[in-house]
Amino acid sequence: MKAVFFKAVRMAFAGLLIGPGIAVAFVLAAIMFDPKCGVGDSGGCAMGVVTAPLAVALPSMALFFIVSFFWGLWKLDRNDPLE
Repeated sequence: MKAVFFKAVRMAFAGLLIGPGIAVAFVLAAIMFDPKCGVGDSGGCAMGVVTAPLAVALPSMALFFIVSFFWGLWKLDRNDPLE
């Protein structure tokens, strides 16, 4: 049980890196394809690069922890001989 918890914590920290990385990629793609960005006063477009990862960090960390924890419990319950 302790191994399942610590694996979930490791996956939570992975989610803390993966989620904001995906958010930055989406925001940069939106900036590239939005014709309003880069014209005139477009500071809002650039602020998305900062705010999106901050908004996604904790939810993605929680999501990775919960999914990994329950997946580990499910695998533990099945008495898988490989783990």
